[in-house]
Amino acid sequence: MKEEEFDLSDLLSTSSNALKGQVDSVTASLVIDCHCELGEGILYDDDRHAVQWTDILGKRFHRLQLTKEGEKGKVCLQTFDLPKELCSFGMVQGSTSVLLCAWEDGFDLYDIDKGQAVSERSQGEDVNPKKGSSRLNDGRVDPTGNRFVCGGYYGEIPGVRMKVFRVQQDDDKKLFHEVIVEDMEVTNSISWSLDGKKMYLADSPSHKIHCHDYDAKHGTVSNKTVLHEIDEALGVPDGSCVDAEGYLWNSVWRSGAGPAMVQRIDPVTGKVVYTVHVPGTSQVTCCCFGGEDMDILFITSAAERRDPHIEPHAGGLYAVKLPFRGKKESRLQFTL
Repeated sequence: MKEEEFDLSDLLSTSSNALKGQVDSVTASLVIDCHCELGEGILYDDDRHAVQWTDILGKRFHRLQLTKEGEKGKVCLQTFDLPKELCSFGMVQGSTSVLLCAWEDGFDLYDIDKGQAVSERSQGEDVNPKKGSSRLNDGRVDPTGNRFVCGGYYGEIPGVRMKVFRVQQDDDKKLFHEVIVEDMEVTNSISWSLDGKKMYLADSPSHKIHCHDYDAKHGTVSNKTVLHEIDEALGVPDGSCVDAEGYLWNSVWRSGAGPAMVQRIDPVTGKVVYTVHVPGTSQVTCCCFGGEDMDILFITSAAERRDPHIEPHAGGLYAVKLPFRGKKESRLQFTL
């Protein structure tokens, strides 16, 4: 495990009240130039006051501790090497180091600090039958804390189709997974409405973010409708989160088409009502709210296939203080 210190005093001390006059947009700043090949799956752990994300292709896990005791504004970045590609993860109630991990080829409970699995592999059908460049992808704990929902990435192999799974724990503390969506290429944007009755889900190459009715008791989806469609020239929808007012914040992956952005989308109309511009990279991947007041948007990005002379900060962690607040992330109610 590697540790580095940074000073984020300006970001952490800025009042969000000063931003209320900016009606519809703001610009994020680079805070950690970590050069992730594919930074993804960012979550804020309010128990330990830390931002956590994975570098899928780099096989690393990052944890940014936002405060050091007695040093306001001083933060510590911890970087952990991983045995394989960690595609997404969910936090577990009662632990600050054990996560439900969606690896490239399956799910288990894994202790990041100790570097070891603490459960058997989840039982169910092969989540990555083609192997190679295909793998699992975006995932999130549902509002009940009873399951982790996660889908796959087709690896840009023509004709390959992936699925979306729910991962649960049985009465014997064993993990199992089942299919809830059969036909996907690239799963992204998994998140829920504030009442937990709607689940947002994007098959990124379709340029659409869909809204499904979500059965919280059984973990199933139905009544698929289009919430928002991104113009093909602009990019594709990537990772998302939902704020305290129920609005969806979506990271727009542009793959060299221009500076990246995160869009705030009205959950009723599907219209973009606010934009966070992200200079220095065209490939933002995911976002989350964090900080003591839950009013800082943290944004991951990817350096994969980007020219460092054109996009020197691709793969970095960006952040911006906003006149909006996020909500706490759901945690799995699993027995360890």
